[in-house]
This record gives sequence, C-alpha cells and structure tokens, in this order.
Amino acid sequence: MHKTPVAPVIISTIVLLGFMMFSFLAMKPELAGVKDSVVLFLLGAWSTLAAAVTSYWVGSSAGSAKKDDVIQTMTTTAGTTATTAGTIANTAAENKT
Repeated sequence: MHKTPVAPVIISTIVLLGFMMFSFLAMKPELAGVKDSVVLFLLGAWSTLAAAVTSYWVGSSAGSAKKDDVIQTMTTTAGTTATTAGTIANTAAENKT
C-alpha cells in the first residue's frame, strides 16, 4: 500500500487554511485593516494555490500513486510466478534423470 508522505499533507493544510482565511477577509476586510483590493488580490493568488492542492490530491498525482501501487503488485506477482515456474522446471528436469 502507498504510504502518504508528511510534507505534502502539511503544505496542503497550510494552503487550504490560508485560502479560508483570505476568503473570510474578503467578506470582512475591515477586520484586518487593509484595503479591499489587497485582500481580493491575495484571495486570487491563494485560490490558485488551493486549486493546485486539490488537483494534487484528487488529480493526476493521485492517479500516479495508484499506478505505482499497481506496478508494485504486478512486479511482486510476476516474481512469484517466475519463481514457481522455475521450481516446476527444475523438478521436472530432476525427475527425468
């Protein structure tokens, strides 16, 4: 089974929390004491990061991880099959002599 590395989880958490914070500030910019345009600019930048994080977890990177698991399973299965076939061939050769 594929083990999830810690760094992407931490980075994803930071990005999504930042996006939520800027989303809230976009509704209430007076709480931060900044202009609306600054908050909207930052919200746009962080929404791009949030989309990238979402794509990482449910997009092509998730598919790549599944592909790696399938390849590992196929390799293990192929190795076991080859070993079994070799054992059968050796046993058959020994029985002939």
